[in-house]
Amino acid sequence: MRIQVLTQEDAFYIPRILDLLLEKRRDVVGVTIVPGELQAGRALRFLRMMGVRDFALQVANLAWYRVLDLLARVLPQVSKSSSHSVASAARRARVPIEHVPRVNAPEFIASLRARGVDLLVSLACPQKLGRELLAVPAHGAINLHGALLPRYQGIFPSFWVLARGESETGVTVHWMDERLDHGDVLLQRTVRIEPRDTVHRLVLRSKVDVGRHVLLEALERIERGDAPRAPMDLARASYFTYPDATAVREFRARGRRFI
Repeated sequence: MRIQVLTQEDAFYIPRILDLLLEKRRDVVGVTIVPGELQAGRALRFLRMMGVRDFALQVANLAWYRVLDLLARVLPQVSKSSSHSVASAARRARVPIEHVPRVNAPEFIASLRARGVDLLVSLACPQKLGRELLAVPAHGAINLHGALLPRYQGIFPSFWVLARGESETGVTVHWMDERLDHGDVLLQRTVRIEPRDTVHRLVLRSKVDVGRHVLLEALERIERGDAPRAPMDLARASYFTYPDATAVREFRARGRRFI
């Protein structure tokens, strides 16, 4: 297969998923980075959501990771254990990187078609994939989501399961269609939620530690031709967006933190 990854820049989670994916799969032919959450204009929204303490910790951690990422360019031994950005993960594996403002742009779709891409893999790609884009790869497109779909569709599922007091969550690899976090389920794994889980810790334990291996299994199943397509039970579906003040208060009342 010829696999193209669609994602956004990140320092904490996506690089770790990519490190394993690009180590195990030599058929990834490119990583496309689109504008995502790491934008200065969204800082105030995250400050209001996370609170001063957690926001300050997140900014400090991000600054440190960026220092490590810069050092890794001149001192390769710095990044031997893991990458600290999406771009550095691709560079380590010698996989081409491209920055694209819109994945549904005709010129990007044409480039994928010209390269003979067989499968699209979405890792927190923040843009919906349109019909024309989805029609390009022979094997379609899959997405790794940090919850047990169809429950907790949308963004920040690890926040929402903690805010709602769930005892378990999980990861889903699903076939993509034009709707967000929609399409037949390929594979799922359940993860127990622990009392000391923060949002950060839960994402690491679920989407990163479990999800990256589930993604590899999904790719193997697609390659063998026995990948499942289980329709989602939409009667159980729930959708969430950015947390409002009420949701954050409920989250705090349960003794949870972001970091």
